[in-house]
Amino acid sequence: MPYNEVRTMLEKQKQGQAVLIDLDGAKALSELIQAMGHDPAVISVADLQRIAERLAAIARKDPPWGWRYLRNVLNWKIEASRKLMDAIMRLGAVIDETPVELAQSERVTVQALGQVRPGALVLADSRPCANPLCGIEFVPRHPRQVYHAARCRGSNHRGHKDHRDLRGVMR
Repeated sequence: MPYNEVRTMLEKQKQGQAVLIDLDGAKALSELIQAMGHDPAVISVADLQRIAERLAAIARKDPPWGWRYLRNVLNWKIEASRKLMDAIMRLGAVIDETPVELAQSERVTVQALGQVRPGALVLADSRPCANPLCGIEFVPRHPRQVYHAARCRGSNHRGHKDHRDLRGVMR
């Protein structure tokens, strides 16, 4: 599978319907630890803590998981959370040479006016258009861009009270 089509094991197939896969957190974590060059049966506390911190970084979890949580998952004392399982799959993808930005990204549906290829990585956050009657969420071309289009900026600055003629165009 090409790296731009990486999917996590917990990714949803359809809106509101999760993939049903029986995941063993202890086995997945054990395989990850082995892939990182450690023996899960005798891994040190310091090494387990470093792995916990790498997992938390890829999952953007703050505060990070601790070594005790990973040890309890490894020993089948507790089940791995969905977030930990997702982080294990993502870190595994990074170990398999997937760029970290793609491993951390979320797959979403985007409406594009420019040339955006399937699987492209969007490096900016979307924001709502500053025109209160618009309702369009967009990715700005520049950090100071607050309106998605010139017509929204113009109609909002002119102080139009009645936007009925623009609503069909803006929504």
